[in-house]
Amino acid sequence: MGIKTSDLDGWTLPRRKPVTEATINRAMATEDACASHEHRATDVWFDRTRNAIVLLLTDGRIFGARRDWIPSLSDASQRELRTLRSTQDGTFLSLDALDLHISVDGLVTRLLEESITTIRRSAARLAGSVTSNAKASSSVKNGRLGGRPRKKNREEPAAA
Repeated sequence: MGIKTSDLDGWTLPRRKPVTEATINRAMATEDACASHEHRATDVWFDRTRNAIVLLLTDGRIFGARRDWIPSLSDASQRELRTLRSTQDGTFLSLDALDLHISVDGLVTRLLEESITTIRRSAARLAGSVTSNAKASSSVKNGRLGGRPRKKNREEPAAA
């Protein structure tokens, strides 16, 4: 079932570039660069006394969260959690008994995004980016006058 020219109704098909070895190498280099910024685990364990999952990340940080913060582990028993391990490349946490694989980067990122500090930073960033009609008209007026007014030197008297 190919596409007929009459079915396109004025649309033109995109020109396809041939996939070359250079294209593949560039894609692999991009993927490696992106992967180098991901959180990865070298070790993981269940801390029974704190009911927490603890990760040793490849950059040397230790990251932990109480088990109730990780909904996918709510059905796991303490015995099953003792078998929790990280995959060889550190990308996933694996719990074979439940056939469960959790992305380390996704887990760390999601838990950090829900922290109070991160929420406050995001709120401040959003508040500073809010625009209004008053801001827009002020910007237009300042632009006509040569831009933002210069700050007055504290020693100079204000012009009357």
